[in-house]
Amino acid sequence: MTTLLVWTAAISLVAAGIAVLRAKRAAASGGEAIKLVTSRYLGGKRFLTIVEVDGERLLLGLAGDQVSLVARLKGTDA
Repeated sequence: MTTLLVWTAAISLVAAGIAVLRAKRAAASGGEAIKLVTSRYLGGKRFLTIVEVDGERLLLGLAGDQVSLVARLKGTDA
């Protein structure tokens, strides 16, 4: 009886692990959480970039190793 419970618990844990791995793979392949929409070079290691994060578009300013939020864009056409 206890052997049956141990096997049942082991199979349940393996099935749960497989379900977690499949969910992670589906989330990773289902789409990117951050999408690069467009980027404009301004010269001297400076860029203006529009990214989409969880459906929201953000205008970012990049200068050297710094990133600044310039604006949150409304609508889907930027």
